[in-house]
Amino acid sequence: MGNNTDLNKFFSELNILRDLKIEEDLGNGFVRLKVSEAERRQALQDINCVEDVVIELLRNSRDARSKNIFISTKKIGDKKRIIHCIDDGAGIPPRFHTLIFQSRVTSKLEDGVKDNYGFHGRGMALFSIKLNVEDVKITFSDMNRGTCIYLEIDLENLPEKKDQSIIPNILDIEGETEVTGGVNNIIKTILEFAVDNSNINFYYGSPTQIIATIREISKNQDGKNAVKFNRFSDFENFISSNNVNILKFPFLTDNYTVLGEILKNRFNIEISQRGLQRIIYNEIIPVQSLNYYIYKNTAVYQDKISAENRNSISYNHYSNDKKLLPDDKLNKLNKFNKEEVINLNGKIGLYDELKLANRFKDDEIRYIISIIEKEIKRIGSKYLITLNDKIEYKKTNNTIKLLINLKQKN
Repeated sequence: MGNNTDLNKFFSELNILRDLKIEEDLGNGFVRLKVSEAERRQALQDINCVEDVVIELLRNSRDARSKNIFISTKKIGDKKRIIHCIDDGAGIPPRFHTLIFQSRVTSKLEDGVKDNYGFHGRGMALFSIKLNVEDVKITFSDMNRGTCIYLEIDLENLPEKKDQSIIPNILDIEGETEVTGGVNNIIKTILEFAVDNSNINFYYGSPTQIIATIREISKNQDGKNAVKFNRFSDFENFISSNNVNILKFPFLTDNYTVLGEILKNRFNIEISQRGLQRIIYNEIIPVQSLNYYIYKNTAVYQDKISAENRNSISYNHYSNDKKLLPDDKLNKLNKFNKEEVINLNGKIGLYDELKLANRFKDDEIRYIISIIEKEIKRIGSKYLITLNDKIEYKKTNNTIKLLINLKQKN
């Protein structure tokens, strides 16, 4: 036993190494590490900004062997950021939904991962996140059924990069795929992670966009065979007695009221009634996989991405590269190719934050205008004022501008 290898083997045979590492065996593969072991696995960085939170969420989903990871985000005013991380990975048993936010609790006793961000598996990432955000919780997860984690972040306490709309460049540099330019915002963080994890599909958008995308993917996979529910109680009974992955949940109804209850109760996502209707009626354009953005910009990544990963992405994601599509999907290049809500040429437009005025239908605006016209005529009669012509309107991003021309009554 003259070297470390011999000593490790000796201790391992006596089952001492395990005892030296863990303070408590929590069951189902989860343990609480001893302080000394957690310190030995110390990460290279702490939680200093929103982008750090996103990195840790991605690492957890990756280590759960997820094939698809969705980052949904919405900014409320200037002070709050809402994030949902949804994946189809191994999942977490319900009894650990609170425990995993305690310090040194991990499922990675023997297989911690060392990557560009340090050692992952010390049981401190979710604990550190909890200390730095206003709220964090698992809204749904179970073994082999995926996970949804909800976060509410006070941007005055935990800042983010100011410009979250800029998309960086993807370049081939000396045989490697590099993410360059822009700012180190959320989208750049995900793209950098995607470059190193080409076996996973990554999606980024607002809650409305992400749910529309998940439904589109499920439709492509399940088609007409999927069961649909018109009552939330029937949905609950079904998922309680069937091992259904969380990514199937939004597709299990075509009733917007039931969809709203599913999103609220299982994802902690609240979408307006009009937004829910637009999702059900396929008026929301699904977002492209970020893998597609990397793929179309770099030859190195094209060689790196696996055939399995190409075919697992729903048909619209690689529609501009027909050679990548399975034969049975070549004829399904649909309307989503003509317009992308995430503009991969430089800027991101999140549905829940931009072009709010466009959500009003023209007849809805004309109805509002008819009420205003009546009131102007009624009140204006006191001052011998009336309308010179009909009120005109213009929709621009988040603004509806009304042009009201007045004239003196004869």
